[in-house]
Amino acid sequence: LKGKIRHSVCAWCYGSIPLEELCKAANNIGIQSIDLVGPKDFDLIKKYDLTSAMVASNSKEWGITRGWNRKEHHEALIEYFKPMIDATSAAGFTNLICFSGNREGLDDQQGIENCAEGLKKIIGYAEKKKVTLVMELLNSKVDHADYQCDHTAWGVELCKAIGSDNFKLLYDI
Repeated sequence: LKGKIRHSVCAWCYGSIPLEELCKAANNIGIQSIDLVGPKDFDLIKKYDLTSAMVASNSKEWGITRGWNRKEHHEALIEYFKPMIDATSAAGFTNLICFSGNREGLDDQQGIENCAEGLKKIIGYAEKKKVTLVMELLNSKVDHADYQCDHTAWGVELCKAIGSDNFKLLYDI
C-alpha cells in the first residue's frame, strides 16, 4: 500500500500487555501509532519510532462522563487542558481527545452552547500550539448511557458553534 494506510492501535485495548512490549510489537509489524496514551508515555512510544494519532486526556476527574457541557467545569478544564496541549505539541503530536460529558438532564441545545462557550476559551491556545481538540461521539444507547455527544447532528452543530479548524469530531466505530 506504500504508506497510504497508517495503522494504529489503542493502548487500552491491550491492557494486559506492558506498553513497551506493545510498542515493540507495533513497530515490528508496521503499526505507526499507539493511541490514547498520555504524556507520561510519550518518550516510550517515541523510543520505538511511533506516534500517537490521538492523545488521551482522561484523568480521574475528567473523562467521558464529566466534560465541557457543564459551565461549572470550564475553568478547571481549561487549567487541565493547557498543560495537555503543551505536552501534545512538544511531542510533535497533533490530536487531543475531549468529551462532552453526560447529559444529566441537560437538553441538547444547552449542551452545545455550554460546550462551545468553554471550548472557545481554549481553542485559540490549541491553534497556536498546532493541536486539534477532538470530541468523541459515543453511542449512548449501547455502552455510554447518557453521554451528550452521541449523534452526528449534535457534533456538527458544536463544530459550527466553535468555528475552528482545530476542533473536530471522532467517531468510535
